[in-house]
Amino acid sequence: MPDKREQATETMVGSKNIEKSRQLTDKTLRKIDQLSMRSSPQFYELWYRYFDNDPELVRAIENHEGELDESTCQKIYNRYLSTNVHDNAILKVNGQVQNSITDLTNALGSAKLATSEYGESLDDLTGKLPKDMSIKELSILVSGMLNDTKKMAQKNQALEAQLDNSSKRVMELKEYLESAKKEATTDGLTDISNRRAFDKQIAADIEEADIGKTPLVLLMIDIDFFKKFNDTYGHPIGDQVLRLVARTLIGNIKGRDTVARYGGEEFAILLPSTPIKAGCNVAEMLRRGVENKELIDRSRDKNLGAITISIGVTEYLGGEDPASFIERADDALFEAKKAGRNCVCWA
Repeated sequence: MPDKREQATETMVGSKNIEKSRQLTDKTLRKIDQLSMRSSPQFYELWYRYFDNDPELVRAIENHEGELDESTCQKIYNRYLSTNVHDNAILKVNGQVQNSITDLTNALGSAKLATSEYGESLDDLTGKLPKDMSIKELSILVSGMLNDTKKMAQKNQALEAQLDNSSKRVMELKEYLESAKKEATTDGLTDISNRRAFDKQIAADIEEADIGKTPLVLLMIDIDFFKKFNDTYGHPIGDQVLRLVARTLIGNIKGRDTVARYGGEEFAILLPSTPIKAGCNVAEMLRRGVENKELIDRSRDKNLGAITISIGVTEYLGGEDPASFIERADDALFEAKKAGRNCVCWA
């Protein structure tokens, strides 16, 4: 049993947690009231996690330009917190798979029963065969056997149709689930991996680097003066910039490298089995690749000039967690911005 000192420590920790929760709740409710929003569970969760310093939400909310109304907050919630689309897809597939299994079980049960009845019928007919059977009696017996065989063939045809139909349904469900999975891990605007997919991938790459003692490099990338593009030309042009940068990044990596939209105008790239020097070379190649692109406003046939990016590069240190790994890459990115942007810095 814990001694009094342990009990006192547990009580103190529990009190601190309760106080922290109370403070977060107070901030959350005041924020919801300040924005004149409904006190719905979604908005409560959104702001509670924001004040609890969820890095993804803090980044999304603080980088948002414009009013934070209910519609905007709902979009942020749907993007970063809601898994309804994916979960509902899985529930739908699970339900339909269960229906297919039930249909198959019933069909196989019917086929088994029919086969058993057919066997019994044959045994019965065989047992009735007398040695001195007349031609007429034999004809009647064979006619009965043919009739039973015809029924069995019909049941087999029905089973084949049922199996074929169920097989098609399972394939459709598989495609549907793959589509839902892609939707849940893909950024809708740029069609590259989203933050959720990146978080899973960095954990997998770190585990691989630890087990194999192989290098792993992370690039954090920020579009220079992105706010200026949005303010000057509007959000549609801003979206065009994001897509152009994403295409350039994805077009210049290969193999098992991962490109993801980290949030806002920031991207992240994981380079497994890559040492820091090679990672810096890749970063410089990407920087030049984006710089050499020209942004064209096709609606007005106007050249809007070049886009530039700043890149922070760092190499994974064995045993560190993803947060510290990302933080060091972010620090390098900050140094690149301090150095005048449109450059690569490494930590």
